[in-house]
Amino acid sequence: MAKELIPIRVRIGIKPNGHADYPNFNSISSGIRQGLDWSHYVDIYGLAWHYDKTSGHKENTIDSPLGQQWGVLIVPPDFAEAAISQFPDRVTKLTEAELGDFYDNKAHVREPDEVIDEKVLSGIQAKQDLGLPLTTQQTAVLDPEDDTPGIVRNKKKTWAEFKTLVDVSIPIIAAKE
Repeated sequence: MAKELIPIRVRIGIKPNGHADYPNFNSISSGIRQGLDWSHYVDIYGLAWHYDKTSGHKENTIDSPLGQQWGVLIVPPDFAEAAISQFPDRVTKLTEAELGDFYDNKAHVREPDEVIDEKVLSGIQAKQDLGLPLTTQQTAVLDPEDDTPGIVRNKKKTWAEFKTLVDVSIPIIAAKE
């Protein structure tokens, strides 16, 4: 059964020393975080960070002013609600459509369509250079739709595929609660 998680968009500022300034998510109840540091909690129970790769702290764009960057966490509902409540000026809930747009067009837009294992492919190339026939498994290496390491379609590039890969569901919610 799919895990039900909530996407939240987080405004990440910048400290005077140049380091990222995240909301203090450790101020969220330890019970909600299951006694874990928030950064470990979101990696274990959520889907980790997804950062805007089109605009960082040093760029000044319409949706990301100089000195801030957007990141998205996809986390359990109680953590999401606590984060929104404690940091209303920095954390907002996203609909699944908004999440999909951010994921596909900001966070993962620059990822390759395929994951290529050069080591595996160089072995295949050496065999082909010698004129030796490839086995069925070696032929599968060259098929991006086959999960045999070599050339594999990147199933983390789009939200639709990643969602299926990690078996998660996003409830239908109002975005700006």
